[in-house]
Amino acid sequence: MSIEKTIRSQVRYSLKENWIPAISGFFLLATVFFLLVTFVVCAGDIFNIWTEDGLLKKNCENTLMIIVCLSVLLGVFLSPFKNGFYKLCYDIADNKKTDFASMFYFFKGNKYLTTLQFNLLIAVRIILYLIIGLIPYYLLSIATYLFSIQLMPTVEANETVSVLKTIFIILAVVFAVMESVKLFLAEFLFIENDGDSSEVFRCAKAIYKIHGKSLRKQFLSFVFWIALCFFVFPLIYVLPYFSTTYANSSKWLIRLYKEGKIQ
Repeated sequence: MSIEKTIRSQVRYSLKENWIPAISGFFLLATVFFLLVTFVVCAGDIFNIWTEDGLLKKNCENTLMIIVCLSVLLGVFLSPFKNGFYKLCYDIADNKKTDFASMFYFFKGNKYLTTLQFNLLIAVRIILYLIIGLIPYYLLSIATYLFSIQLMPTVEANETVSVLKTIFIILAVVFAVMESVKLFLAEFLFIENDGDSSEVFRCAKAIYKIHGKSLRKQFLSFVFWIALCFFVFPLIYVLPYFSTTYANSSKWLIRLYKEGKIQ
């Protein structure tokens, strides 16, 4: 049996008696996200109604920017729920007593500010990976613009460029996702260190350098399962299973690192 299958087998065993807290934690996280999206949609609808009546025509762009900024701020302030869900999954993977209160663990005292800072660093890295992945798209856009000035492109050429741009965007997202796999290690190192973010990214990089292939294989083994998340019901099962699987992988890798077997 491969390492990846062994990890998943351990997770299924750990989840047997912990599905209720795992799914409950996911429901809370999903509810927070749903309410945030609902706020943005409702605020946008109200904004559209007001601008149609001419009440905010002069400041419509500023108002829209305020709505976007407010939603981002709310997302940042509520982001420790994500860390709480990962802690719940990590406790399950480590065969510790699970407690739904873990969802609120990172809202306590100084941990809250440290967690916000850590989540912002995670977000910056993901955005950076996406920007790097989009470099071919930017280069193609620049080349297309310069080409269109000198020679009027044909319809076929425009269609080809559109297809290439779409492919580059998809590849950029895939690149960002695959590079973000190492950030799962950082997430669980942060939990293992009880909310101490110092050295987390350096340690994650050191572990990923040696075991990145295994982690990527673990992620790719979930592609079919993640595709099923298009439907709501599988989502309830897949994401707790996926997160606990990565928590279990991270648990073993972190122990190897602490034992000095990974430098």
